[in-house]
Amino acid sequence: MPDPTPIPSQTPTTSPMQNQSPAVPRNGFSRNGERYNSQREQFTKFFECFLSEQSHDLSALRDAATAVDPPDESSLRQLVSRVVSHYERYYETKEASAQRDINPMFSPTWTSTTENVFMWVGGWRPSAAFHLLHSKSGIQLEARLQEIIHGGIVKDLGDVSAAQLQALDRLQRETVRAERTISEEAAEAQEAVAAAEMVQLASSEDRAQMESQMAGKNERMRTVLESADRLRLDTMKGIIEKLEPIQAVHFLIAAAELHLAVHHYGKEKDRLVAAGVM
Repeated sequence: MPDPTPIPSQTPTTSPMQNQSPAVPRNGFSRNGERYNSQREQFTKFFECFLSEQSHDLSALRDAATAVDPPDESSLRQLVSRVVSHYERYYETKEASAQRDINPMFSPTWTSTTENVFMWVGGWRPSAAFHLLHSKSGIQLEARLQEIIHGGIVKDLGDVSAAQLQALDRLQRETVRAERTISEEAAEAQEAVAAAEMVQLASSEDRAQMESQMAGKNERMRTVLESADRLRLDTMKGIIEKLEPIQAVHFLIAAAELHLAVHHYGKEKDRLVAAGVM
């Protein structure tokens, strides 16, 4: 059996996303105190570039998975590494944007209301990646079952070995524990809004003190978001490292297809609701 797919460290290739990093005043306010909307607008543009990049990556992954003459393992590893580098770039830019203003990250307008319903700490729940893997593995196994019974060679997620499943199970347990820790940290940060100093301020009109108190609480939520995003990326990379190159390609295909399908469905639904059709 080929070696699992490592994620080599490399400088991400130049992409449209690199020119879309938001750069606005910290806390999202202009000098005259008015709300500075450019933060949200610029990240929206960056997110649209990320979706375009993800669509191009999906095409390349599908080509590799369905090629009559499959690429060699080195080429597959390079493709996987390139796709992962785009996710890394996304989270780096998201972190930089959150440092300037955390609020849009918890009320994103670049995603649909459907997606927002299922968000966990500003994004997808890391443990969902394992459910995605097992769902796709089961679908591909069922589709190729007769071929496998007759001794055929299957090169997709339907051929995940027992050793790989054990390694993935250990990673899943670690991920769930990390999720619980982050959820507890988020709860503590949210409950701090009802602390005694906030209750006292509620009966006053001291905007400066309110701003000071909320700045500290926003910073706690920014730290929680950073931990959650790091776990999201580490989980994806951890799963990929335990898969063979072609399996990693199929996993990334499933992840991109699901993300793009739900996003486009949700955006279309929002458009119809806004138009009064639904």
